[in-house]
Amino acid sequence: MPIVQVPLRLSNVFVLETRLPILVDSGTVGDREDLDNALADRGISTSAVALVILTHGHADHAGLAAEIQQLGRAKIMLGAGDVPLAAVGHNDELRPTGLTGALLKPFVTTIYAEFTPDIVVHVRDSIDLSPWGIAGHVVAMPGHTPGSLVVLLDDHTAFVGDMIAGGALAGLFFPHSPGEHLYQADPVQNRKNIQTLLDLGVTKFYLGHGGPVVRADVIHAFSLIDHGTPVTP
Repeated sequence: MPIVQVPLRLSNVFVLETRLPILVDSGTVGDREDLDNALADRGISTSAVALVILTHGHADHAGLAAEIQQLGRAKIMLGAGDVPLAAVGHNDELRPTGLTGALLKPFVTTIYAEFTPDIVVHVRDSIDLSPWGIAGHVVAMPGHTPGSLVVLLDDHTAFVGDMIAGGALAGLFFPHSPGEHLYQADPVQNRKNIQTLLDLGVTKFYLGHGGPVVRADVIHAFSLIDHGTPVTP
């Protein structure tokens, strides 16, 4: 299955090219033309997208969800913990993980068009993606936000949103070098989530900013343990 990484102004959108096209994240308000053009380059109309999986409810990832939903076909999937954010079209309170995040916080885009997700993913849910032609599932992993989601494919690939950052300044520099994101609602749980994905055998991580990054680099960057044998999901 072709995976296309579309770097927009503030974040990545991923196109999963199956018989029913899927987007992982939607971009920021103002990205619509760039997203439309990127999809058209692949022979896909935005109105043909069947599912948008939002890794979390921040403006740089969920910013176009309402517009795409209004086209009439796409279902929007969001974690239960972030449904309140979507209802008001506003980020939660960003908690910086360091000085850079604190300095940049006043300049972060926080507002987007409110929407109601069509599919809500709760903790302990596992949403099978086979109806959309993909061998994989979606699980809730609160950490970056209360409603953060991860897309786990059966080939040991994962789309993790802002669980991990790629490089510096939203991936502008050293995009394939994993590190701590500028903001985490629960940094301790977030790191546990990364270890869980390693234990599940994930070898490649697609990120909301920069990336992708590979297993060995993630283990090194976060000083985590490689248990070697994947755990059955």
